[in-house]
Amino acid sequence: MKPNDIETLTAADLAALAHDFEAAAERAEEAAEDGEAAAGDPDESPAARALARRCAAIARRHAADYRAEAAVLREGHIPDSWV
Repeated sequence: MKPNDIETLTAADLAALAHDFEAAAERAEEAAEDGEAAAGDPDESPAARALARRCAAIARRHAADYRAEAAVLREGHIPDSWV
């Protein structure tokens, strides 16, 4: 598969991409968990805890976005955001 060759992606290519997006979602969830742990750490400063809470929320949103794109790819379609 060539990097910018969307029109020629096969079903196998889409399935592989969906798998990659699911893996990215799992990593984002792990990052969110780390952020939530830092946000709850009383040894951290209030500013650091607030930043960690925000980062955790962003990571959760990214995980949801990755899962949504993976679902579209598994259905055999190209996500709208790609075209």
